[in-house]
Amino acid sequence: MAGGPHPQSLRLPWEPVSAATPRARSRAGFALIAVVWSLGLISLLSVALIVGARYRARISSNDTSVAATELAAESAVHVAILTLLAPGASKAEFPLTCRMPGGERATIAMEEETGKVDLNTASLAVLARLFTSLTGDQSLGARIAARVVEFRDQARAKTTNAATAAPNTPAFTTIMQLDTIEGVSPSMFRRAIRFVTVRSGRPEPDPEAATPAMLRLLGAQPPQSPAGRGVLLGGSVTIRADVTASNGTRFIREALVSIGPDNGRSYVIREWRHGDIAPDQPEQVDDRMLASRDCLQSVKHLGS
Repeated sequence: MAGGPHPQSLRLPWEPVSAATPRARSRAGFALIAVVWSLGLISLLSVALIVGARYRARISSNDTSVAATELAAESAVHVAILTLLAPGASKAEFPLTCRMPGGERATIAMEEETGKVDLNTASLAVLARLFTSLTGDQSLGARIAARVVEFRDQARAKTTNAATAAPNTPAFTTIMQLDTIEGVSPSMFRRAIRFVTVRSGRPEPDPEAATPAMLRLLGAQPPQSPAGRGVLLGGSVTIRADVTASNGTRFIREALVSIGPDNGRSYVIREWRHGDIAPDQPEQVDDRMLASRDCLQSVKHLGS
């Protein structure tokens, strides 16, 4: 009958349903793949979130540990200052190895500024010997020394021409200015920073106050006095605190400190620096050597 349903489209209620068409099977397969892919993506995102959370927690923990170790290093510097101000300071021994209240291991060293090369007052010959030893190149060392002297001369000329400037204003106000001298590379600057000062006022380092490393650089002989120089009771010193936490986090803090009356103060911290590991620095002291030595107790012992 024209216009009626196609004979194959008619199905009696008791006849079974025919198998799905290829197009329907394709749609079902695609849906299954989409579901599996979505589950895999969700699992991957979950793993990424977990790993990211653990990484952020670890970074946060590391940051906290570094901050705590840095604070302990600054506290160790103040321990050294208290040691120098204690009534029994002449009996103190540096480097001081002890344990901070938080359990950190500390090695505290002290260097007198008079035992270093003063960028403001050192002679050209002393400067040339220092920078030649640091660079291993005599020509380069001589050029850097000449540029240091040139920097001083130019600064003094400007001071002389300035009506309101103090007549004895130093050309270098901080050793960090050495980095501005042409020929001083970053690596050489890091090596030199341990051996220069702006607070000595001497044409050459005092052999009695210079470190063995300083004397080797200048080719100078160590002092013949068998007795040690002892602890400086006045003047300017660099205090170096090398602190290691129980988890291995290490931080080195240095401070340039003037000991002695200054406008009613017994000491003045002139400059804070982040120290590097020195190439000739000994290994950290074993924990067993520090077990019974408390940093604060050492200061109390000197004050008693």
